[in-house]
Amino acid sequence: MTRVLWLSRHDLTEEQIADLKRIYGEIEVKNFDQKVQNWRDVAKAGADCDILAVVLPPAILADLTNPRNNTKPVIRAKSNRVPTGNTVVNPATGKEETEYRFKHAGWERVIKVEVVVEAL
Repeated sequence: MTRVLWLSRHDLTEEQIADLKRIYGEIEVKNFDQKVQNWRDVAKAGADCDILAVVLPPAILADLTNPRNNTKPVIRAKSNRVPTGNTVVNPATGKEETEYRFKHAGWERVIKVEVVVEAL
C-alpha cells in the first residue's frame, strides 16, 4: 500500500482519489490541512508517507523538490476551469459573472522548480 500525504486546505475529490489509485494502486491518504512555513514542515508531516501530494507556494515547492532536502516524490493535481453554465454575483464587485468549477485533469510530478531573474 502506498501512503500519500495530501497537504491542502481542500479535501481530495473522488476523481483525484480514483486517479491516485490508477497511478499507485492501493493507497492510504494522510490529510494535512495546517499551514506550513517551510519544506521541513512538509517533510515532517509526510515522514511516514511514500508520496507528497501538495498545494504549496513556489518557494516552498522549490526547496521541497531539492534532492538535498527531500528524496520522496512530490506531486500536485492539475485541473481545468470549466464553466458551469450559471452566473453568479461576484461579492467583491457586485457584478454578475460566469460561474466556473475546477475539474480534475490529472497528476504531475514536480521534478524541479527554477526561478530565473534578471537584474533591473
